[in-house]
Amino acid sequence: MAPERGGSSLSRQLLTVCPEQPESFRTIGEALAQARSGAVVRVRPGRYPENLTVRTRVTIVAEGERGSVEICPRRGSAIVLVADAVMLTDLTLRGGSEDVPVVDAARGQVAMDGCTVVGSGWTALLARESGSLAMRDCRVSNPDGAGVVDTTDTGSVVADCVIENLGTTAVVIGERGRTTVRDCRIRDARGNGVLTNGEARGAIENCDISGTEKPAVAVEGSSSPRVRHVRVHDAAVGVYVTSDSRPVLEHVTVTDTTGPGFVVASGADPQVLRCRTSRTKGSGLTVTERSRGTFGECEFDAAGGPAIRVIGSSAPALTDTAVRDCADRAGAVVLEEESAAEFDRLEIADAVGAGILIRGGGSPLVRRARITASGGHGVEVVDDGRGRLENCEIDGPGAAGVHVSGGGNPHLRDTTVRGAADAGVRIGAGGLGTVRDCRMHASGSSGIAVDKGGELSVLRTEVTDSGAHGVMALDGARLTLTACVITGSLGDGVRIDSAEQVIATGCAVRENRGTGLKQTRAGDRLTVEDLTSTGNGAPDAWGAAVSSAARAGEAEGRGRPAKAAPAGPLEELESLIGLADVKHQVRTLVNLNQLAQRRVRLGMPVPPMSRHLVFSGPPGTGKTTVARLYAELLHSLGVLPRGQLVEVARADLVGRYVGHTAQITKEVFERALGGVLFIDEAYTLTPEGAPSDFGREAVETLLKLMEDHREEVVVIAAGYTAEMHRFLDSNPGLASRFTRTVEFEDYTTEELVGIITAQAGDSGYDCPPETVRALGRYVAAIPRDRSFGNARTGRRLVEAMMTRQARRIGTLTAPGLEDLRLLPPEDLPTDDHAGVPR
Repeated sequence: MAPERGGSSLSRQLLTVCPEQPESFRTIGEALAQARSGAVVRVRPGRYPENLTVRTRVTIVAEGERGSVEICPRRGSAIVLVADAVMLTDLTLRGGSEDVPVVDAARGQVAMDGCTVVGSGWTALLARESGSLAMRDCRVSNPDGAGVVDTTDTGSVVADCVIENLGTTAVVIGERGRTTVRDCRIRDARGNGVLTNGEARGAIENCDISGTEKPAVAVEGSSSPRVRHVRVHDAAVGVYVTSDSRPVLEHVTVTDTTGPGFVVASGADPQVLRCRTSRTKGSGLTVTERSRGTFGECEFDAAGGPAIRVIGSSAPALTDTAVRDCADRAGAVVLEEESAAEFDRLEIADAVGAGILIRGGGSPLVRRARITASGGHGVEVVDDGRGRLENCEIDGPGAAGVHVSGGGNPHLRDTTVRGAADAGVRIGAGGLGTVRDCRMHASGSSGIAVDKGGELSVLRTEVTDSGAHGVMALDGARLTLTACVITGSLGDGVRIDSAEQVIATGCAVRENRGTGLKQTRAGDRLTVEDLTSTGNGAPDAWGAAVSSAARAGEAEGRGRPAKAAPAGPLEELESLIGLADVKHQVRTLVNLNQLAQRRVRLGMPVPPMSRHLVFSGPPGTGKTTVARLYAELLHSLGVLPRGQLVEVARADLVGRYVGHTAQITKEVFERALGGVLFIDEAYTLTPEGAPSDFGREAVETLLKLMEDHREEVVVIAAGYTAEMHRFLDSNPGLASRFTRTVEFEDYTTEELVGIITAQAGDSGYDCPPETVRALGRYVAAIPRDRSFGNARTGRRLVEAMMTRQARRIGTLTAPGLEDLRLLPPEDLPTDDHAGVPR
């Protein structure tokens, strides 16, 4: 066959392949055997089941439409190059049954333009040894393996290609690979989109990667590719870097992942510039396993997990970072597990949880951060978290500006907190902290608050316009204030409720609505030196100036003395308002029990005495409270071994079917052994006109148990007076067991007013004399019918007054401490008792 067949004898040899034309070559292999270097082999449309080994520099081009020529060997590779180059144009190359590449570039360059490659082995295209690939406008798929694998340093180029439907990874750049992947679309890979490992370099530029089941870009081994202008979306993970070299990622955008956007692990130290994540279900960035990394001008939006999470003793450095709309309830930036991240110019906006959460030994350095509108704390430091915040701004957090507890110990310097819903800085139990040269403005609560078990040192800090006290040290707090200025607080400038060490040196308290400095608990551990106090709403009260009420201890958050706790149940009974006859009867019962015990000790006989009682009377008269105190009294006398109160009603004793009632009644009774069983509305167990009611089974069961355990339990049956008479008459055994009735009367008007003012005081409210007089008139007008609830009515009246006060104060621009505390007469309901359920 002449070499010129199908062509001409000019400078370039042209060979034509067409099985149907006698003057053409029947196979591509025949044409290649006759081709000289530089020859062009034109292939007519059709399927060519050939294995082609190219030994001469040639061009193989399809005649006709793209894809009309298909090279599809039954086994082995379609193209194996052993020459210096081959050019393939508009061909479809399909792999055979063996696990080998469709295109195998062992040496030389396989240039491909407009080709389609369908693999069926471990990879569709392979560049190895001294071979390379130069692909443009190609389409590659391989449901059983990878798309392109390059392990050589000859510099392959894959440009403007679509690589899709892969069984493993789309593009692998391994060993000494120097591949450039440019302007490609990579999608639907069960492995990675692009994987670099070994000592690979190369570049991935202007690519779109989606639908990968593993990280879209994975940088492993000692590889250091340059990844620029890559868009990753709808993948499991965006970018995963474990390389011990120095890869560069620039302008990489990751969106809509089911996991994190970027992960840096295994000690990696990448350079990440101007990258962005959005709508990641996991974190936007996770740095772990002692990794580092330099991150510049990166943005993390709408992360489902923490936007940035640094763990595992990692120490990345981030500059000019933006975090927005993080949905994680713990924190937008989470720094934990002994990590030591550094941030400079960090912006966090609209986080659902805390802006920054530091815990688990995390110790970051955060400079020039701005945290706005976080749903939780601006910064939360817990669980032995540490770190420094310098030159930061925290605006409008939904809780405290900075909250520290549980061993947290941060240092704040030159930081401003504005508009916190809670305190500007709050130190909780076990928290420590240092605040220097900071500013707390317009906090919803105190500007600085230290809770029980917290300790804080504050130096040269301004606290202005706080919604409560400027600085608050609660009971059990330790606090040092040096050269601080506190102005414009709604309450006191500095409020000290703690008996622990508190030191205030060189401070100024001005124009606060309450006192300048107020100590509410007498003690010798408060030190005040060089205090400037001017223009405050009330005189200072500390040291020798503390009143006798303060020495007795004030109720936390109130300006009035706290009542001393009763010494025991009998004293508590005596402290109750009203109930004179009830107290007399209980004292009589106590005396009888004490007398019985003395007779026992002297060896004298003890007359039979039933300790079971009936408490009869209207609701809200203290029957349950007295029952509890009676149980405690009998326990203190040694009559009952435990003294607990078990309170039940009909629903706790009556079952739903025959035999069930006895079972659950016995279980309830056994819980009360050693104490008091209190049956509220006991008469409902024996309803009139219902002789077969299951409640009667409960009564019979109780009577037997009371007889069997007469020395181990006290039963108190309670209810309305008339109904309890009927209850006792319903069964002869009841009258014999319950031989003593304690009658509870309605409270008088004076008694109920006393209860109401006490209840208001317990909630931190004061009723001035004019309110007490108005209460008397209001209570006297309430009908004393069956619906009258006594103390319950009083409780509801207090709640109604608190509600009316809240509406009234809501119209004031800047209510003061007294406005919040006082309940004036106008806060009483004015609707003829209709607004106060009885």
